Formats: sequence, C-alpha cells, structure tokens
Amino acid sequence: MNYKNEYILTVPEASKLLETKDTFVYGLVRKGVIEPVETSPQITISYNSLVSYLKKRIPSTFKLVQAF
Repeated sequence: MNYKNEYILTVPEASKLLETKDTFVYGLVRKGVIEPVETSPQITISYNSLVSYLKKRIPSTFKLVQAF
C-alpha cells in the first residue's frame, strides 16, 4: 500500500509498518514520543509523525531513500 503524507493510521496499521506489536506503538503514544491525531474512539497516528519518529531513531550517518 502506498502511503501519502496526510494518511492517518490506526495503531495496528502503524505497528504493521514498524513490524512490531501494537502494545509498543501504544506505549510510544502514551510516552508522548508519537503524537496521536485522535484518541477517541480509537487512537490514530499521522503517517508524518511515524516517519518523523523513524528519522529520529536512525543514525545521522544513514541516508533515507524513498523506494518506488
């Protein structure tokens, strides 16, 4: 699936992209590491905030390249 910058993800979708458990993503939201778009009725996360989180986790010597 192609994600656009304005795409909104549910926690299960975000965890699938990160290849981790839902509980890890919920923990990131709870700790304030990822800012949710909505918290009710379900937590949603913007694609941009997820990319921002990943960029902070990758060492500065790495270069991100967008795959087509």
